[in-house]
Amino acid sequence: MIYIILIAIIISYICNDQIYKICNELPKTKSNTIIIYILMILSMVLTYQKYGITQQSVKYLSLIPFIIIISIIDYHTTYIYDITILSGIIIQCGVFLISPDVKMYITALLIGIIIPYILAKITKGLGEGDIGLYGLCCFALGKNYSIYLIFLSFILASIYCVYILLTKGDKIRKIPFAPFISLATILIILTNFDILNIWFNIISN
Repeated sequence: MIYIILIAIIISYICNDQIYKICNELPKTKSNTIIIYILMILSMVLTYQKYGITQQSVKYLSLIPFIIIISIIDYHTTYIYDITILSGIIIQCGVFLISPDVKMYITALLIGIIIPYILAKITKGLGEGDIGLYGLCCFALGKNYSIYLIFLSFILASIYCVYILLTKGDKIRKIPFAPFISLATILIILTNFDILNIWFNIISN
């Protein structure tokens, strides 16, 4: 466990340094640094505890830094940089070279791009960066979780929208969607389908 904590701290340091090079508009504050370290260490430790040292854990651990960086930048700027998406996909491709079922993940990538693209055209609520992030996350999670990821991210975003409407009223600004995609991804990594089952149990009761 100590090794994964040390690795998470090192990755947090690298991400905290690189995030401001990727986005000059991002304010360099202590709160951003603290958020990066907490999210990175907590997510990576919990992922390691669930999966141990496996190909699956390597796949997820290599995804987490990218989605955290993307989410923080999107939250502050409502913009997603192509370099972050492409870099994440390239890293995932390296992991999938040893995968026994590459076709399943290619299918997941296509699902993660095509369905959000259609939703973006219909709802006008998603940007090109969000579509790319869906593609990256679906690529990492695999075909079985792709539709679930899209569904869960919209549920999380809708809950946040209700909160904004109740608390801020007419002060609503454009809502960044990447944090909800990333949160849904991490929840799926840590719980699989449990969150969905809990949600339907709440509705049924």
